[in-house]
Amino acid sequence: MTGIDEMDGVRRLLAEPPEPSPEASAKAFAKLADEMSGGRSRTSRAGRPWFARPLGLGAGLVAAGAAAAVAIAVTGPGTSGSPGARGTATPPEKVDLNKQAVLAAAAKAALMPTGKYWYTDQVSGQSYIVRPKTGAYAVVGAHSEFFQWSGARKGMGEAFFGRDIPARPLTPKDEALWRRAGSPSAFRVWSNDHYYTYDRHVSKWDADRPDAQGGGRWLGDGDAGLTVDDLQNLPTDPASLTARFLKGASGPDPRRIERTLAQKQREPVPADPNARAARAAAIQSLQNDLEKAEQAQREDPHGSRAKVMDAEEVMMELPLPPAVRAGLMRALAAQPGVRAIGPVTDPLGRKGTALAAADTTTEVTGEFGAPAAEQGSYTSHEEIMFDPATGELLGSRDVLDRPGGAYRSQPPGFVINYWLVRSSGWTDAKPKPPAKLPF
Repeated sequence: MTGIDEMDGVRRLLAEPPEPSPEASAKAFAKLADEMSGGRSRTSRAGRPWFARPLGLGAGLVAAGAAAAVAIAVTGPGTSGSPGARGTATPPEKVDLNKQAVLAAAAKAALMPTGKYWYTDQVSGQSYIVRPKTGAYAVVGAHSEFFQWSGARKGMGEAFFGRDIPARPLTPKDEALWRRAGSPSAFRVWSNDHYYTYDRHVSKWDADRPDAQGGGRWLGDGDAGLTVDDLQNLPTDPASLTARFLKGASGPDPRRIERTLAQKQREPVPADPNARAARAAAIQSLQNDLEKAEQAQREDPHGSRAKVMDAEEVMMELPLPPAVRAGLMRALAAQPGVRAIGPVTDPLGRKGTALAAADTTTEVTGEFGAPAAEQGSYTSHEEIMFDPATGELLGSRDVLDRPGGAYRSQPPGFVINYWLVRSSGWTDAKPKPPAKLPF
């Protein structure tokens, strides 16, 4: 597949998709016939997984509509068709609904994964500021890599692995300042309300709860997750996907906090000094919570940050069919408060495009012991990043807008934290965690 084909496919992610090629339709019908005859064999596509990077964009397949066939954009290496020109809808009086139902089934069959196992390899990191006399610089600590795989069906197995990867300077400028400071191998920073030291060691992959009889479900424990069949039956239209996945649960409701505060203020003042002090502290805490909740509602009234994070979780944790993923991208782009931003480069150096949520404020006080250098407020926004050539998810990050607090010395655009998809996909061989480090 050429780069032109891939770019054409991505452009169609945000528009109405094309009709299928004759080859793609034939393959879909053949696959459907095999399913209807009870066949269980799947034709190998030269061992190439559907979702593994690099991901190409392939042909469309027809699904049923109330009055005419609706084309579904499908991505995945190994599809043999090429994009076709947009056709004219069949007049309603000539629609054969039985045929449309068959076409819908064919589309679902053609979207089934060709691999036996799905895997995802993800990297996360948090930025901290180190402040030696030679000049402050940023490092990435809490640096971890996670690898998870699952069989397509229950009984094929599943496993989760994790490893620590080296803390490192965030940017080339930070690396120069780190070298000026003597290239220390450990960094003592304020993290989660206490001091913690991150270093440059690498741990071995550690398996957590491997289950040889598991597999076949995602985004849920036991029988609560979604199966491959559930995933293939997900809607592709943005409205349905919004209702299903983009809940956008926002922060605390100011009205509820107000009611709790009023109730606490109506309580009799205790005679005991300790109880009186506890009541005053509780009232002050509720007043602080109310102020933060009201500010969050002003800054992000539509819950765009939560919706972006909803989309991140779904796209990272589920092996979504390409048409569903495309619909979810369109759904997120249409949400109030979500905006598209220009070219971005993720921490792995990959070029991308991104959708960003509204700017929101974070304030750190000394309530839990934070030193003065860590206190203050800043604003940031959540970004979800995609490969513009394939539409594939690259990951997410929290990006500084207004410097302040621990990041007062950093410029807008500073990456506060990130969670990246190093690679993911379907494969016929049981996946193994990579030996090579991501950085």
